[in-house]
Formats: sequence, structure tokens, C-alpha cells
Amino acid sequence: MSADTLQKYAGLYSSLDVLKSVSRSDGAIIISGEDDDGLKTLARIVAARVCGIPADKAFDEHADIIVYPKAKDEKKSKSKAQISDGQKSKRYAISVEDIKEIIDSLYLTPFELDKKVFIIENAESMSEICQNKLLKSLEEPPPRVCFILCASARLLPTVMSRCNKIDLAPFDIEVVESELGKYHADKKAVRLAAQASRGNLGLAEQILADPSYAETYATAKKIIKLAFGSKNFAHVAAVYEKLTRDKVDSALGIMEYLFNDIARYRIGVQTVFDTAEIAEIADGFTPHSAALCADAVRNAKRHNSANCMPQAVMDTTVLKIMEYKAVGRAKA
Repeated sequence: MSADTLQKYAGLYSSLDVLKSVSRSDGAIIISGEDDDGLKTLARIVAARVCGIPADKAFDEHADIIVYPKAKDEKKSKSKAQISDGQKSKRYAISVEDIKEIIDSLYLTPFELDKKVFIIENAESMSEICQNKLLKSLEEPPPRVCFILCASARLLPTVMSRCNKIDLAPFDIEVVESELGKYHADKKAVRLAAQASRGNLGLAEQILADPSYAETYATAKKIIKLAFGSKNFAHVAAVYEKLTRDKVDSALGIMEYLFNDIARYRIGVQTVFDTAEIAEIADGFTPHSAALCADAVRNAKRHNSANCMPQAVMDTTVLKIMEYKAVGRAKA
């Protein structure tokens, strides 16, 4: 999915209070948050403000609003790659060549707008070498140049200190559900996507575009519910034994959210997912054991991403869940 998918929500992003800090004199801005697509959307709206053009023109093609990194085929051809909804857009890393190209074009006069804006998406992908090469330009950009960096992780302190900062916080889940409902008819799917996204609108759109997400959610719940007693291990393993690495990653991500909600449920705090569904899988867990399970799942995601055998990763994780649940039952 591309950030353009979120263009229909431009009004919501344009109304954010964090935009009040944007000035047309800004030379370097970092937009940070967890929602990659949301960061890219907000970056275009910020670019429009810096250039003094209306927000509804933010997604038009402008010669003076230049986005990096470029897809590999875009570096060979100026034709814009078309990415359909539901197809995950590939993440490209910022290269040394990209930084050199940016620096070499800094002093070119803007063609049509008041400023030349360089939007650097996936800025956290920059190596230290790239960040250091960009440092002086961020500190003293030419008068008619602005950098906008989109980062879902921290950059070098020296880079951070030279930029104005905008944080894209998650929206309230009710807001995401309401916005999604304007464009998607399936209310149940919309509710699940809003909850599972943790208030990140871009992620919610990705979830809705994935027809198998509801199935993966059900799988994650089933694994947690069945994971008790060593004699039940074979039944649990049968649930995930044929999952691909990507499906295991998705299931683990949902399981982490579910365990966090189980902990909330056990201490009487409002859950993010539907409370009745959390109650179905919370039996045998204490707040502490649920937190331990969430941590075990996070470790499993790292192992799965490091190309460990997915089924072996799941086997180890399920055994950990059974262990923590047994301890929780004993203390209950």
C-alpha cells in the first residue's frame, strides 16, 4: 500500500494540532511515529504548508517536492509506479547515492513553488555515514530549501537536534473506526482493524486490505486459548504447523497485542480489543504472566525475522506460554 491511499483522510491529518508549530521558515523537520504511511501522508501536508500551497494540493505532483528514496524502477524511469490497494509497498533504504543527489541539487532554484522540499521517507534506514553526510545541510540549509524526515525509529542525536520535531501520535480508536467507516462497509472488519491498528490509520488500512487478517486474528486467539497443559501441545501445534514465515509474524504480532489486553483485563483496565473476546482467552493468566507472555512473543518475532524456523519459533513460544500460564494458575 502507498501513502497515497491515505489521501482521502487528508482532512483529518490537516486538522492535527501539531501542525501549528510548522513555519514557512522551517529548514529541517522530523516527523516521528509508528505509522509509516501516516508519516508519509503528514509529510506531504507539512510540505504544502511550508510551500504556502493548500492542503488539497499536497498530493499533486510538484517538481519542487521531491521524495526519497525512489523505487528502483523510478530511478530508471520517471513514470510513477502504480500500487494497488492491498499490495504492500516495498520499503527502500536511503543510500549514499541518494544523499549525494540531494546535496548536489540543493542550490538549484525552485521551479514553481516558493521552496524546494526534500521529503526523506524511511529516514531511520539511513546509515550513520548517510546521516553524517546530511548533517551540515540540515544545520544550514539554503534559504529556499526545507528537509522533511519521516522516521519510525530514532536517528543520531546530532541529526535530531538540528530539526524541528513533530510527533504523529496514534488517533483514538473511535476516530479511526469512524474514519474507516466512511469508506468501508463491513462494520465488523472496520472495528477489528481500528482496534488492531492501535490507532494508526495507515496500519488500519493495511489490515482492511488483507483479506486473511481476520483469519490470522482468530488463529492467534485459538493458540492462546489452547496453550495449557503439556498434553495439549499437539493440538496447539496443529493450529500453526502450516503457517508461512509471514503468517507466523502476523500471528505473533496479534498475540502480543492480545497478551497486553489480557493484562489490562486482569487489572480491570479497559481493553483495546473487544472485552468479551479478551475474557474468552484470559483464563489462567495473571497480569504478570500475561506480561511475560507478551515479552516472549516479542522475542519470538525477533527470532522469526532472523530466519529461524517458523515452526520451531512457535514451538518454543507456545511452551513458554504454557509455562507462564501454569505459574499463573498456581498463584490464582
